[in-house]
Amino acid sequence: MNVTLLFTSRYDGDVRKKKLSDTVFAQQVHGNSIAVASTDDIGHTIPAVDGIVYKRVDAHPVHLAVRVADCVPILAYDSSVGVIGAAHAGWRGTIGNIACNLISVMKQLGAQPKYIHVSMGPHIGICCYNIKEERALEFQKRFGTNKKLTVQKNGRWYMDIAAINRVQLVDSGIQLGNIEISPICTSCHMETYFSYRKDTKETFGEQMGIISV
Repeated sequence: MNVTLLFTSRYDGDVRKKKLSDTVFAQQVHGNSIAVASTDDIGHTIPAVDGIVYKRVDAHPVHLAVRVADCVPILAYDSSVGVIGAAHAGWRGTIGNIACNLISVMKQLGAQPKYIHVSMGPHIGICCYNIKEERALEFQKRFGTNKKLTVQKNGRWYMDIAAINRVQLVDSGIQLGNIEISPICTSCHMETYFSYRKDTKETFGEQMGIISV
């Protein structure tokens, strides 16, 4: 069964206008809730969730989409059973284990962790994602003091939000070789990607992570 993944950029606005009738969106409230989409949700936004899972039931293509601008778009699939998932992982969702929650719901629909592949699109990198000390300590309490996850430089704390989601995925049984993380930092590459931290009110926009089955 074919699965298609797409991460848009600033210049992919036309994608947003195409086949929206076949797409299910998450409202995105910076939480960790995951919804199971049905065919009744196609063309609509599911309220109060930051992730969606769908299992293919017929030949009609269905797209799941999440919007981001520095946060991490997570797309996952088990093509052997036609189960796909998409999640928006901000810092609140990440500390709330949204990646684990996504995999848990996929498993409920028949996906097996050893067959699940995950891709994380462009997001703000540890190079630019500076956070308050109390937040850094909160993440260290939950995920350890590995300097690849949180690090202090020149008196400021920085975090690798995608790497923390990868830790959750591995803890959920996903094979490390089945996890891909984009090396592109949205904050460093504003000419191509929107950045919540760098854009102004006039220039702000959002990318999308889209997965189709």
